Amino acid sequence: MNSRLACFLLTTCIAVASAEAKPYRAMVTRTATTTKSGNLELGLRYQGFFALDLDESQPYQQLSPSLRFGITDNLEANLYLELLALGLPGDEEFKVAFGDIPLGLQWTFLETSQAALAAYGRVTLPTGPSDEDGIIPSLSDGTWDWEGTLVGELRASKDLRFMLNAGYFHQGTRDRDPRPDFDVPDAVQLALAGTYNLDKFTMLGLEVVSRFYFEDAITPVWRDNANQVEILPVIRHEAFPGLVLEAVAGIAVTEQLREIYQFRLLLGATYEFDLASGPQLPKSRDDLRPPKPPAKRRR
Repeated sequence: MNSRLACFLLTTCIAVASAEAKPYRAMVTRTATTTKSGNLELGLRYQGFFALDLDESQPYQQLSPSLRFGITDNLEANLYLELLALGLPGDEEFKVAFGDIPLGLQWTFLETSQAALAAYGRVTLPTGPSDEDGIIPSLSDGTWDWEGTLVGELRASKDLRFMLNAGYFHQGTRDRDPRPDFDVPDAVQLALAGTYNLDKFTMLGLEVVSRFYFEDAITPVWRDNANQVEILPVIRHEAFPGLVLEAVAGIAVTEQLREIYQFRLLLGATYEFDLASGPQLPKSRDDLRPPKPPAKRRR
């Protein structure tokens, strides 16, 4: 093979790869796809808990910056920071608290074009407020936690995927000094998701996430809320290469979860880039639009 032909084939492969949209993840359910080796993904997600009667909505909201880094092609490390808004702006008791710090590692140990298997492990540093009794264990409750989750993914086609998660969650003890401490019960979580790419830039999905605690009382306030099932319709869109916008309105299914919130709003964005070359920000409005296919020549 001469050098000109090799250079042409290499240039063609690079052009095709850059034209493809990045793989899409589900919203809450973990997927087997990891961040590419040497790439860094920056993320920011908002989460709020509401009821149809807004006066009954939970008085806390969460803002979570995140980092994902591809160590190798199938090994990813992630870091999350959490900020909690307790109360509503303007209220006398409104305050902002620094939350817990989850550190995770995911290894995709089996991957083919049809299926993939991965293992995810996480430890949570208890830097959040442990004296706020109404905060549910899935948020920053100031306890040492760890998680082990097995991730399965079925790739029915290039656009249709199904994901299954089975995880165990160990929850620590909340320090409520001067009140008695509260031992948060452990839980198992099962999650099922299906995603479909409408095109290279937009994905629709549907997730069912269920969490079952080993004791009825999951916090000092929520005393009979062990069974939690939620349905989450998902939409994700790649605004320009690497930048993905996401939105979800999760709907509580079980009565135990509806007592805490009836639906939750999730809004977020992630931006993935190669650390070697750095971020490639759009320079014009045309960069925000999907590239148009080349016009066909008339015969």
